Amino acid sequence: MTLFLGLVSCNSSATVAEESPQSRFLKSVISLGNDFLNVFTSFGDMVGGVLGFNTNTKKSDVGAYFKKIHDTVEGTKIALEKIVSDMRSEGNPNAEATDTAVKKLVSETLSKIIEGAKTASEAIGDAGDPIGNIATDNNGGAV
Repeated sequence: MTLFLGLVSCNSSATVAEESPQSRFLKSVISLGNDFLNVFTSFGDMVGGVLGFNTNTKKSDVGAYFKKIHDTVEGTKIALEKIVSDMRSEGNPNAEATDTAVKKLVSETLSKIIEGAKTASEAIGDAGDPIGNIATDNNGGAV
């Protein structure tokens, strides 16, 4: 019995040693493709889970989400500008440095978020059909 297992294990290692470079390459390409698929599937699930969107979510809900982002970030921008204004009126010596930091934050980040959220909200509008139903009316924009 032990001799038989020894021969079987020797034979299986010979099979592995005989595996062609082409076969190994094809297996690695298939494995790489599966890994990419797993990564992108996980990323899509993660984004959908974080945002709370799925194929049954209505387009109007997505539009409302981006409108809320717009309003919240716009409110943050206004509040930061008010803080700087109040600091100046109180004669705070840090007002100038704070103003510079706020202007940089607003111009480099907040304004872009506000504009992007506004564009997305307006583009989506208040359509009541699910986001998973993108190609029913106009073939998804195809001509």
